[in-house]
Amino acid sequence: MKLSPHSLALISLTMVRLAAIERLPIEDFTREPDTTQARLAPDGKAFAFVRPHNGLSMLHVADLETNQVTRLDLGEGIGGFTGRKEVYDYRWISPTRLVITTTLDDAIFGLIAVNRDGGKAKGIAGYERDRIEATLTAPFMREIVHAFGDKDQSILLLNRPRHPNRPEIVRMNTLDGLSKTVVKNPGEVAHWGLDFDGVARFGILTHGDLSGAIYRASEKEEWRTILPLQNRRGQFRLSGYDRASNRLLVTKLNDQRRWAVYPLDPETGEFGEALLSDPEYDIVPDRGLSGAAGVTLAGVIFSRHKQALAGIRYYTESPRVKWFDRDYATRQAAVDKALPNTVNILVDESHDGRRQLWYAFSDQHPGDYHLLDTAQKSFKPLAPRMGWIKPAQMAPMHSIKYTARDGLVVHGYLTVPNGHPPKGLPLVVMPHGGPWARDTWGFNSLTQLLANRGYAVLQMNYRGSPGYGDDLFQQARKEIGGKIQNDIEDATKWAIAAGVADPQRIAIMGMSYGGYSALFGLGRSPGLYRCGISFAGVTDWPAIYEDSDVSENKDARRYWREQIGDPEKDLERLRNASPANFADKITAPVLIIQGKKDRRVPQDQAKRMIAALEKAGRPPESLFLADVGHNYGDPKERLQIYRAMVGFLEKHLGPGVP
Repeated sequence: MKLSPHSLALISLTMVRLAAIERLPIEDFTREPDTTQARLAPDGKAFAFVRPHNGLSMLHVADLETNQVTRLDLGEGIGGFTGRKEVYDYRWISPTRLVITTTLDDAIFGLIAVNRDGGKAKGIAGYERDRIEATLTAPFMREIVHAFGDKDQSILLLNRPRHPNRPEIVRMNTLDGLSKTVVKNPGEVAHWGLDFDGVARFGILTHGDLSGAIYRASEKEEWRTILPLQNRRGQFRLSGYDRASNRLLVTKLNDQRRWAVYPLDPETGEFGEALLSDPEYDIVPDRGLSGAAGVTLAGVIFSRHKQALAGIRYYTESPRVKWFDRDYATRQAAVDKALPNTVNILVDESHDGRRQLWYAFSDQHPGDYHLLDTAQKSFKPLAPRMGWIKPAQMAPMHSIKYTARDGLVVHGYLTVPNGHPPKGLPLVVMPHGGPWARDTWGFNSLTQLLANRGYAVLQMNYRGSPGYGDDLFQQARKEIGGKIQNDIEDATKWAIAAGVADPQRIAIMGMSYGGYSALFGLGRSPGLYRCGISFAGVTDWPAIYEDSDVSENKDARRYWREQIGDPEKDLERLRNASPANFADKITAPVLIIQGKKDRRVPQDQAKRMIAALEKAGRPPESLFLADVGHNYGDPKERLQIYRAMVGFLEKHLGPGVP
């Protein structure tokens, strides 16, 4: 993988203007991908993928020998629930059987085991199993940690019967749904590590800020402590077991407080030198990085047939990989030579290693899947993700850095309309949601739509975004409306000072926490932004502690109190950080978009903001969508949202560059 986003410092401000790019239909940016979340069967003879069917995301299986495609039926909403039932995730558990995690109206519904031909379907967990009326927030087993591929099509799952952070391991027959506990939690194990045979060999202990480890050499031996509970500057995490060298791989903080990968001798409990470390970036952040196609962008890669470490995928300003195995490095080089204009990621491989599924994408390319067959010495395309998109018509995405007012270096991305230098452009500032998430380099439909309409788009990974070290992540604690907002505002001022943005034509918009940031920015710096859009943005923090689905989850409530603030102890600060309480400071036009089925940020939040703006004499434009939750909905609903956004910007920010 050798393609990277250009640094803005390298962009010529006198670049030759390319031929005009046509104004594409909004529908091109709202369609669901034809093929996404693809994974290879363990025998390499088929691959599964998600594709829309009647407006719903459904799982399909393609036979690589016959080219026959089978759609797997999920059944109807049951047990008193009605709504849109779709695929959330899935896993091959044998060459002939898969387990599917389903959702119903954005809430995790349950697990279904089904053969690749659609036969022998069995609900094995959640409401797929019990089919009873209950709340969709009840916990159930859904984390698969091993698949045996035996005659019973058995799997191992994590069960959390007494405490969410003290899992036990359950073995389940997916043909009849019967299960039994095979590993009980001795008390303080938060994470289990299994070998390639499915034997739990390693457990990470946690107690507050303390962490430690237990280990056993086989299933018959007793557990012994190899690392006593101590404060290790952050809890370390298990990344896997390398049987070839008999060592555990763990992720822990290095001297620069960046997450790095280290070997751990299970017999002595001693750490070796870091296998991969970086002074600026986390190698494997404690929060996952996923691309648009569900591809994991950071993690340790193991070869199943060699039962050994193959490489480490990590993320700097774009995806990268370090191979430790020569065979994998050779194949990466061959794929990169065949596909020189994309980042090429190994997604999956057959258990014997002879067939590999590769995903190729870039900032302007939404992605294609390819099959590498080492036995046949062939490399061929399987399916495009969004075949109607022409990469040459899409806009480039450049990495940027700027220094916040307190000296913190913040990373981000600038997407520039195709054929234009980054100078004096109408700019849309688009902070991400979360706030404990991040933007990544790659194809983004909304960003590309805005660029196609002639707007530059600025995205910043403000403090609290994973991937840039523990210090930057921790500096976001209780900084909503504070230093996080400073980072967003400083990004806007950087774009002005660098000459990228026309200072009279800057908008701010976002979804979820990004929508909150847009409203806050409009009120805090009314002269900085020409207009703003909030989609599902928080407007009243004290109220959302009671209204949101987070109120139904004990651990989520605790995390919000630690990271955002305690609604009792920090009530005044939370009120001051709520845009509904300073709507009179907002002078620019506002568009508020809200899904009526949103349980994370309920529609009452939008109504509070609208009422406050109306009271201030500046009623906003608004769009409420009946069947949308905390997302962009289906293609028809997404079309409504994107049309409203583009129409609002063209009306209040003015048309983009030609």
